[in-house]
Amino acid sequence: MNTMYKSFNRVYFFLLLFLLVCSDNLIYSGISDADAPVISRQKKHLLLAEGGEGIIIYKKDIIIHPDEIEAERKKNVEVSDNRENASEKKQDDMSLDVVDTYLKKGDKYGARNFLSDRYLGNEIEQKQAEIKNLLDTLNEELIFSSLPSPDAMIYTVEAGDTLSRIAKKFNINYELIMRINGKPTTRLHVGEKLKILTGKAEILVSKSGFLLVLLLDKHYVKQYPIGIGKNDKTPEGSFEVKNKLKNPTWFSPTGGVFPYGHEENILGTRWIGFKDKPNIRGYGIHGTALPQSIGTASSMGCIRMKNADVEELYDFVTMDTKIVIQK
Repeated sequence: MNTMYKSFNRVYFFLLLFLLVCSDNLIYSGISDADAPVISRQKKHLLLAEGGEGIIIYKKDIIIHPDEIEAERKKNVEVSDNRENASEKKQDDMSLDVVDTYLKKGDKYGARNFLSDRYLGNEIEQKQAEIKNLLDTLNEELIFSSLPSPDAMIYTVEAGDTLSRIAKKFNINYELIMRINGKPTTRLHVGEKLKILTGKAEILVSKSGFLLVLLLDKHYVKQYPIGIGKNDKTPEGSFEVKNKLKNPTWFSPTGGVFPYGHEENILGTRWIGFKDKPNIRGYGIHGTALPQSIGTASSMGCIRMKNADVEELYDFVTMDTKIVIQK
């Protein structure tokens, strides 16, 4: 009887072992669902036992530690990430290839507008600096030179014309006409050709980036570094121009009036004031006698620029220029 019982148990044991070995289903212990695909890639070796300290023993004497499973998972994730990065880089390169197509056609205006959209939308983050440099190079001709461009028209000076009259006719500043045409004086000659920018200027300010971007008809013109208010005092929102002043006098909010040139005058060479809003008064964009403060949050709330930069910006700004300040 005992012999038959032992024989029965032996047969039962081998039968059970046979069924386990022949099974296609992976049996595992102490492994998360996320690890199962990794294990399945090990030719579906069947788990027969789990040893001490988390060692997993498979059939055919293959032994895998859980750390090896995790390492394999991380390796697969890295491979996937590398493939995605390579795909994104290829798309970025293909996107910038469009610029070459524009330039081969001689369409610098189309190339500039295409790059402007990519830059302002931050669509190719890792190539922002490269795109900005391309934009600045294109705008040296399209905006900051007397060469014809779709951003402008060519005006022929007539008898009786003055720069102020021409500027008023086109709602721009005569200083801008002088700047882009390289005129050292206001003197005009009948028949002289002048490039006149026809787009509408707009200003975007990024407080977090310490940047001011000048736009013309929503397209990038130039970017400038700025300083902003300490303790987040620079207001955010949309603003209109109230006034423009050269060599401004500073009326200190703490008292005192300091004319241009006074050592206490912090406004620099230009002032572009904002129209007041409820609880928002006295703000604007100005130059600075403290160029080292650019790139920092140290003003009383106004936006500071280097004097040369604010003088250039000043020439573009008219009384209907919109200013948008963002976080």
